[in-house]
Amino acid sequence: MTLLRTMQRDFQGYLLHPADASPIETQVVSDARAGARRRLDIYAGAYRMRLEEALQEDFEALHGLLGDDQFHTLCLRYIDAHPSQHPSLRHFGRHMSGFLRQDVLYSRQPVLAELAEFEWAMISAFDAADSTVVTVDDIARVPAGGWGSLRFETHASAQRVELFWDAPAIWSAIHKKETPPAPERNQRPQDWLVWRQELETYFRPLSVEEARAWDAVYARHSFAVVCAGLCRSVPEKQVPAYAAGLLRRWVSEGLITSLKI
Repeated sequence: MTLLRTMQRDFQGYLLHPADASPIETQVVSDARAGARRRLDIYAGAYRMRLEEALQEDFEALHGLLGDDQFHTLCLRYIDAHPSQHPSLRHFGRHMSGFLRQDVLYSRQPVLAELAEFEWAMISAFDAADSTVVTVDDIARVPAGGWGSLRFETHASAQRVELFWDAPAIWSAIHKKETPPAPERNQRPQDWLVWRQELETYFRPLSVEEARAWDAVYARHSFAVVCAGLCRSVPEKQVPAYAAGLLRRWVSEGLITSLKI
């Protein structure tokens, strides 16, 4: 390994773990104005500030719910627990929801983890790859004998999120610069669909029936399997019309990207 590569490795190690002893200190010049450790601490502090700024951008609602001081504490604990492992800051906050579920300071406030999960789903939807989408005309061209075996591919941005807490309402209020409602927990989890259509990110609640059908479509099961699943809670005679209605809505929302018979 070259001297430059060694220095880069040692410097990176110090930035990620500033509390640990690092050989990089022996390679930094000290003078009357600042010692080697002080110089390194300036870089480490600036690095952690940039990480905190990234978390503020990604978790605006979580920041708004906690307030500046508590969110700052959260960021410091998260940075220590999950040092950045990717060249892009886009991925840095991906562990936030799991961290909030496990950390001793936050695990007793489950609304925080669910709010982070919802915000990360919104971010992931916005960043997902573009794709052409199926139109109503494409659906009309499916032959009558092809419906049973018809399978679908869903848009890369589409995700189903299961939440007990009213995280979407909190997110919406903070996003609109309004006072967020007091967190409320549902007796049963509510399924939400998050996706992007063109340049806008959307979310909406799903009924139990639509969530079940969506999971089957997402898993690329045939339309016959989707309808069979709906028979568990929808009267059998109503299933074809109900399934067709779901499909029309998904197509209109840009959620279906291809059809395969």
